[in-house]
Amino acid sequence: MASPAIQFRRFFLAAILICILRCADTLASTDTNTWFTRSWNTYDGLLNDQIGAIAQGRDGYLWVVPPVGLMRFDGVNFSRFPLENYTSPADNHIGTVLQSRAGIFWIGMYGGTVIGLKPDFTTVTVPQANLPKSTPFGLAEDQEGSLWLAYANVVCRIKDGHVARYATAKGMPIGQFHSLISDGAGNIWLAKGNQICVFRDDHFEQIATQPEVRKLAATPTNAVWAIAGAHLLRCDTSGELLDQGALPGIANARGAALLEDDSGAVWIGTDGDGLFRFDGNGFEKIETSYPSILGLAEDGEGNIWAGTFGGGLDRISLSAVRLETLEVGGALERVQSICEDANGGLWGAAYSGFPYRGLLVSYVNGKWTPAFTNSPFSGAMTCVAADNNGAVWIGTVDGKLLRLKDQGLVLVQSTPDGAISALQPSSNGDVWIIGAQRLQYFHDGQLREVQLPRQIRRISAATEDAAGNLWLAAWDIVLRFDGTNIIDESPHLPIAGRRVNTLYETPDGSMWMSGGGLGLLRYKNGRADCIGTGQGLLDDYIAQIVIDSHGWLWCAGDHGIFKVQLHELEEAAQDHNFHLRPVAYGQNEGLPSLAALVSIGVPFALPHSLYSHDRRVWLLTKMGVVAADPKLLPAVRVPPSALLTRVAMDGQIIASYAEAAPTQTVANLATLDQPLQLPPSHRHLEFDYTAFYFSAPENLRFRYQLTGFDTGWIDGTADRHADYSRLTPGNYQFNVEACVGDGPWSIGPATVSFTVAPFFWQTWWFRLSWVLLLALAGIAIVRYIFVRRLTAQMRQLEQRAALDRERTRIARDLHDDLGGSLNLAALTLDMTQREQGMGESLNGKIRHCSTIVRQAAKSVDEIVWAINPRNDTFRYLVDYLSQFAVEFLQAADILCLVELPDEIPDWETSPEARHNLLLVVKEALNNIVRHARATEVCLRVTISQNQLNIVIQDNGRGFENPPDNTTCDGLRNMRQRMEEIGGRFELDSRPGAGTRIALLYSWPLHS
Repeated sequence: MASPAIQFRRFFLAAILICILRCADTLASTDTNTWFTRSWNTYDGLLNDQIGAIAQGRDGYLWVVPPVGLMRFDGVNFSRFPLENYTSPADNHIGTVLQSRAGIFWIGMYGGTVIGLKPDFTTVTVPQANLPKSTPFGLAEDQEGSLWLAYANVVCRIKDGHVARYATAKGMPIGQFHSLISDGAGNIWLAKGNQICVFRDDHFEQIATQPEVRKLAATPTNAVWAIAGAHLLRCDTSGELLDQGALPGIANARGAALLEDDSGAVWIGTDGDGLFRFDGNGFEKIETSYPSILGLAEDGEGNIWAGTFGGGLDRISLSAVRLETLEVGGALERVQSICEDANGGLWGAAYSGFPYRGLLVSYVNGKWTPAFTNSPFSGAMTCVAADNNGAVWIGTVDGKLLRLKDQGLVLVQSTPDGAISALQPSSNGDVWIIGAQRLQYFHDGQLREVQLPRQIRRISAATEDAAGNLWLAAWDIVLRFDGTNIIDESPHLPIAGRRVNTLYETPDGSMWMSGGGLGLLRYKNGRADCIGTGQGLLDDYIAQIVIDSHGWLWCAGDHGIFKVQLHELEEAAQDHNFHLRPVAYGQNEGLPSLAALVSIGVPFALPHSLYSHDRRVWLLTKMGVVAADPKLLPAVRVPPSALLTRVAMDGQIIASYAEAAPTQTVANLATLDQPLQLPPSHRHLEFDYTAFYFSAPENLRFRYQLTGFDTGWIDGTADRHADYSRLTPGNYQFNVEACVGDGPWSIGPATVSFTVAPFFWQTWWFRLSWVLLLALAGIAIVRYIFVRRLTAQMRQLEQRAALDRERTRIARDLHDDLGGSLNLAALTLDMTQREQGMGESLNGKIRHCSTIVRQAAKSVDEIVWAINPRNDTFRYLVDYLSQFAVEFLQAADILCLVELPDEIPDWETSPEARHNLLLVVKEALNNIVRHARATEVCLRVTISQNQLNIVIQDNGRGFENPPDNTTCDGLRNMRQRMEEIGGRFELDSRPGAGTRIALLYSWPLHS
């Protein structure tokens, strides 16, 4: 170890070197970075406003240690970690914590209990019996993964389950304990009393002595930072101390918290004097919610977290989007118009209240400052604009046109027609002068007027496009002036009744408009497309638009500031199902609720935004000018990982990410490797999820999908919650992904699988049983119906057979008995007639009786033919009808022609049909014989698949109308008989052309 004299010389030389470097830096530094601090306290969910320690876990959660208990923070919500599930309820006071390289989160509690939580929330066994029963004040991990614990008078090392103690015999100094840490190389450092020690060769070696050492902080190499009194020191393993200087205005940094961030800057938290940052060049005081800082940590995004004694939890980050205000004489001035000159200087016109006061202001050293306050025109400025020649043009409330160039402010023109609302330098060198209801331009030293349409009430927006056309919006009228003609574009735009507040052309030639709830309206190539909040836009009332060099379209609206990628807007304009991913700026940047400045609220100016040459975005709001530096807003290259935190069924938690004790009924989502089993009686299923982007958690976006139910991804809501009603039995998997703004989605989704069990009546065996039962029942029913039908058919066959036997008996009896008797009577009459001695009168009577008897015998034959079941076929019917026709007409000396089909099917027919067809044919032939005076009759029989056609055609005298006398009953009877058997009767007759009778009988389908 170096002698005190050598240490003094080193200290002196280092101090001189630091002073020289600091002076040089003061002269050369132009860093204007500012820091923003956001705080969370008990109103936001903290258990206590005192936060003693902070650490970020392997899973992304921020561990927060209040005086009692333990909490986790995801950037939006605080959740209490159930310590009581891992130790006794009395062990809820935490002294120190450590997030190890292996992912184990170590917790040292008051009373001596030490717990190690693995990433899956199982515990690491610690040999408590061999550890002191007092509170550990420090935890550290060496390069071998051993755990070190510092107590008041001893340091313990736990390696492979064995505890080694290091006290004064092992080089531990005597005095008050201050700090135990490990550096980036894995060396163990100890600050105790006034000694700084490093562990070597199984003992602590004292390498430096420094009074009032309060705290140590690790560096990535073999060195540490130390705070001693008010000085920041750097000590390496050789024992060399390098003084970085003293904290400004502090005599002693009591109880300091110390941290080196990833950029190499050192953060120093003091007990009562606030937070400081040392960047190697000097100290900078950082605003905090409370002056006493108890703990410091850095998250993976580079944010610094400070635990305070009474202000809660603070997050410190670079302020990339900030609010610039202007105060003059204690009054807040509103900048209502800005521009940038050729040299990069910013100018503005500021306005405050009535009577009107408008000041010309400039942006100098990060502040808006009044300029040319002694000018006779001061107090009347309304708007500013810069041309391409380096001049700044200024309009006044009383219509004066001023020009500022080469630091000179001159009056160019005076227009007595009222205030100038806006100035628009043209690409051809002219300057457009816009009033409330007039349009003028300044050309070659002369003021010229453009006659506007009479319906113009008030101009609300103006811009020039790349082609040199001037666009004007006057409430719901949009005009384009090409230098010669004024073209009304309003008929092509859906803006009726809506006030257009802004016009802005993007490099692709699209003219963007907004205002009056339009959202964003793109007008290109004669086509207008609206994009609104339904597609993810954050505001439908937008007053200012500007694009930066990264393709972001910045918007200022009623609800604040946001940006969205231009290519996404173009896709949303083409596809109304496309969902935008804008990025909002507000509370996480320290911005209040910022409403954009619109011309309707400003008496004399048309506000517009600006993208300056230093690549900053400037937007005008009612609270002041918002300056955004895209260089400090890098795109998120590594997508966030989504995390499932809770699954609940019917209001009861069934799986949790260590927010409830993993039990038989609550599964641990960190270790779950098999599907959850859900009962069929569940009614409601809920999923909670999160992801980590502490810089701006409001710009986290989620999408989820329930595989087996959802057909695609569903956009998540701000509450990070999804729910489903009762699901049908089956296998499901819930997936959730996250992204930041328009960044990439998670590399892989967070998932949980589960199976919904069926009710017993939905099981396969129950369904199979039902199928078998139904099959058996069906078989039984079919068999029953088949037997009944078969029985009925057998009964019908028996009845038919009995009927046929009865018909046969009747036919035989008629033929043998009645027919024989009639024939015997006819023969007897014939014999009697041939006998001698009878008179002529008696012979005539006998002949008449004989004729009657023979006709009766013939009728009996017909009846016998009709009722005889042997004749119940189609073939017998056709044969009988044709034979009857030939014999009947032959007796009347009329030629009968018969046309029959070549093949006559042997189909069965009913006796009723045969009888009616015979009677109709008989009646038709009888009418021909009696009335037609025909010499020739044709009987034609045709058969189709299901129809019998009988046509009787004569060559008689015919008739024009059916006779209207008693003889016409025959025709009516013929038609009625055909209708009774389901047939059709057709009659066609003309005088001198004969008569045609058609009988159409639809034949029943045969089997």
